[in-house]
Amino acid sequence: MKLLIKSVVLFCIFLSSCSGYQKDDPRLRLNYKNPKYLFSLEFPEKWVNYADFEKSELLDPQLIIPVIYFALPTRSKEWRSYSLPEGYAELFYVRIFTSGQWKLYQKKFGDRIKISNEIFKGKKFTFMINYPPSLPVDLYLYIRLRIHY
Repeated sequence: MKLLIKSVVLFCIFLSSCSGYQKDDPRLRLNYKNPKYLFSLEFPEKWVNYADFEKSELLDPQLIIPVIYFALPTRSKEWRSYSLPEGYAELFYVRIFTSGQWKLYQKKFGDRIKISNEIFKGKKFTFMINYPPSLPVDLYLYIRLRIHY
């Protein structure tokens, strides 16, 4: 019986040592990785409370693409986003295209691709980063990121 109790205690100590500081560190969220679409982003420390929302966007009847919104909570009571839950404002969003979708997008909307959009080509996907035309006043200082693909 004593051997069983010692074994359980040692096992608990072992488990607690394995789940140390890093696992609970909220700063780990600042290195966003998306294995589905093969890209990652690094956010500054003040973005620790960000949320990401994946949705589909209908650009054309033949073109439905995934979009990931990156948002922060806002204190602005007047702010409303049509694509996000109440209390969030998007800092930017990433449209994700396969190579076929990207060719179709360029064919149909090539003249409307804004110079201000950032476009990155990865191995399997093309990413278009878009910024909203306005932000709540309390979020203007948060617009900086690094993308890796």
